[in-house]
Amino acid sequence: MKGIHHIVVFCTDTGASKAWYQKAGFKYLRGYQGMHWLDAGGFEVMLHPSKIKPNGALPNIHISVGDVNEHFEKVRKAGLEPVDHQSPNRAKLEQPVTRPWGDTEFELIDPDGNVWVFTQA
Repeated sequence: MKGIHHIVVFCTDTGASKAWYQKAGFKYLRGYQGMHWLDAGGFEVMLHPSKIKPNGALPNIHISVGDVNEHFEKVRKAGLEPVDHQSPNRAKLEQPVTRPWGDTEFELIDPDGNVWVFTQA
């Protein structure tokens, strides 16, 4: 194996999701019939139309960033609200959190409820 080529994220509104992902720092690559591909720094995220909103446990997808504080400020300025998915009710954050295992991170919840964790190890 060489690594992850792409992951598929099912979305009830791929247009709205595309805008959200771009605000979150993903680079738009291409689109076709309501599907959109974005660069996630070494692999692609494919936004795929779905009429059904996910139900139940969704994966937490961790993205490595070079400077978590810089990325935190970038997404806040873009209008997104970083949260701590480990706190009660996913509390909004004023700064990234350093976890007991040493990673500093924050989370964003996409329009369909998927949790994206931006991590600096």
